[in-house]
Amino acid sequence: MSLPLAMALVSIDGLIAVSNVALLATAGSGCRPGARPEALVIAEDATGLADAVRRAIAGGAQIEIRAALVTRPEEKQVITISPVPPGLGVGALLAMRDIREQLRLEAQVAAATRMQAVGQLAGGVAHDFNNILTAVLGITDQMIDRHPVGDPDHENLDEIRRNGLRAAALVAQLLAFARQQPQRQQVLDLETLIAALRPLLAQLLGKGIDLRIEGGPLRAAVRADPGQIEQVIVNLAVNARDAMSGAGSLTITVRDVPAGEIHALGHRIIPQVDHIAIDVVDTGAGIPAAIAGKIFEPFFTTKPMGEGTGLGLSTVYGIVKQSGGYIFASPSDGGRGTVFSVYLPAVTRLAARVVAPVVAAQAQENSLVDLRVLLVEDDAAVRAILERGLRRFGPVVTVAGDAMVALGILDEGAEFDVLVSDIMMPGIDGVELASRALAMRPGLGVVLMSGSAEAPLHRAASAQGVRFLAKPFALAELVAAIGDACPAH
Repeated sequence: MSLPLAMALVSIDGLIAVSNVALLATAGSGCRPGARPEALVIAEDATGLADAVRRAIAGGAQIEIRAALVTRPEEKQVITISPVPPGLGVGALLAMRDIREQLRLEAQVAAATRMQAVGQLAGGVAHDFNNILTAVLGITDQMIDRHPVGDPDHENLDEIRRNGLRAAALVAQLLAFARQQPQRQQVLDLETLIAALRPLLAQLLGKGIDLRIEGGPLRAAVRADPGQIEQVIVNLAVNARDAMSGAGSLTITVRDVPAGEIHALGHRIIPQVDHIAIDVVDTGAGIPAAIAGKIFEPFFTTKPMGEGTGLGLSTVYGIVKQSGGYIFASPSDGGRGTVFSVYLPAVTRLAARVVAPVVAAQAQENSLVDLRVLLVEDDAAVRAILERGLRRFGPVVTVAGDAMVALGILDEGAEFDVLVSDIMMPGIDGVELASRALAMRPGLGVVLMSGSAEAPLHRAASAQGVRFLAKPFALAELVAAIGDACPAH
């Protein structure tokens, strides 16, 4: 049976004789031949269904009842039982709505919701850990200055710093997954970007893998951070290399996906607007169904202990979502290997200006002499280390543990050249503090910092032209940012 209904033929004895695939997906394995129809529904509805089947077999009229399936006890289904003319060897036809598409859509929404929840948790952990790293790296830098090369302790301090930076790199991957990574978006020609990556990809994949880049010419572009899109493609390529054990074929295809073709993709959560797709197809072993729903979760990995962090695909997922796109994994058409499909919203090639990177100047001793700095940071350890570090460069530093204390200091008439504030604080956040402080002291320089690098508050600050630093940062970066915020000094 291939009708768009979940159906079963019921024998004269009241047993299921045959059922179609849709009923198996809708009602579960209880609909197999030889089972009683009432076994498909919950206990309180079983008697009603059994009675309806019995009356239909006896030659009565078509009967409709509402019953909850064992597989979906939370909702009632309309089940239709129709009598079958004598002489066909069966007694009744049982039919209900085919919910396969509904189940698939529910699974996609549930997966997206789960990933969002995990992302929020990862972002919160990353924020707190970045504060710790800021304190650790800050005090390590200060100690390295006091123990230069040749000092017995220099090598140990340098090792602490290197491991701190490794931890910072891991946190950056968590922020990417949590969609809180700094982005410098610009209009990108994906064909040009991927073509430029070919030499690097060939080197990473090795001689045993045949690399093919296909597709185009594209009618549109995408708006994204070029470095992050490169990271997506490289991570997917390396993941494919490992899945193929260094031998096979990898094909990267870029293609336009007009709005009218979105529905046919089968991914209902993608809005029906123009997109550009990047397909990364390998000839590896494929992804087992048992783990397909977990591959984008942070720290989930099938690799042996010590090989990889489990953050590769989660980083890819976060970057794609932060860029307004979607990513799906599916078996390849040939049945061997995996297809990762990335869908990014299309824009016209002249839709936005290119955002130039910001390059921090080098900090110099005494570069902030006599500058009046109001430092606002709710983490006591970070506040103490930043204050001690800044004083080495000559400014007069006043500290506050939160925005209300800082506003009180300004209310008392104290004058400052620069406000340096954390963004995420209890009560009034750093962006609101900056706005109020500028109303009280027009011309005040402002530097904001946060362990959540792409929070909405950061974007609001950037829109106002405020300098932003993502934790952890080097003290030299903070000094340079303060200097930039007060160019008249």
